[in-house]
Amino acid sequence: MSSSICLVTIDAAGTLIRPWPSVGAVYGKTARKYGLNVEDSVVDSKFYETFGTAQKNKKITQGEEKDFWRYVVHEIFRPYSSGPELNPIFEELWDMFAHGDHWRLADGVQSTLRELKKRGYRLAVLSNNDSRLRSVLEDLKIDSLFEEIFISAEMGCEKPDPAIFRKVESRTQTKPHEILHLGDSHSRDFEGAKNAGWSALLFGLPRLEEEQITSFPQLLNLLP
Repeated sequence: MSSSICLVTIDAAGTLIRPWPSVGAVYGKTARKYGLNVEDSVVDSKFYETFGTAQKNKKITQGEEKDFWRYVVHEIFRPYSSGPELNPIFEELWDMFAHGDHWRLADGVQSTLRELKKRGYRLAVLSNNDSRLRSVLEDLKIDSLFEEIFISAEMGCEKPDPAIFRKVESRTQTKPHEILHLGDSHSRDFEGAKNAGWSALLFGLPRLEEEQITSFPQLLNLLP
């Protein structure tokens, strides 16, 4: 890892935080409240399929993020109902994921981030997300560990677009070789950061990548 790194940016969903107990469990329980006969595992699978497709075709932009998520929820439950209950299901889910109750931190996040700050590293979040992320991080009591929270919906571009990486450099007054980005998406996080001239690490289950970690405390071995 380059000794010139002074700023570490971290992806949010799937890296820093994860849905709890799972997207399928929360979506399924909410849908059953409104009379839909759904199984959590089926909903979970359908969510990631629908979300992945939606991400390719739409951006989560400020002022339109709610429409993006409404589309995702309606597509998931359309096979079970086309009735008016889809709107209240969506509104309830929108509010639920705006707070920390249905999110959990990855293991070792707080202790690792505090140690990195002690070592002099600057920390920021860089997420393809909407403004609800701010209240989630506040509820989980980690917002104060970051000097900046960069949210794609507020910035008008998203990973892996080079523009979002350039905007981070401008806002933080850093150069590409001074930044390390950590995230769970190979295309958006790893390749996006690499193509911008940043250092990058993949986060999550072991893969064939050399530049990856599977837990936050491993960062401390790479950033002295």
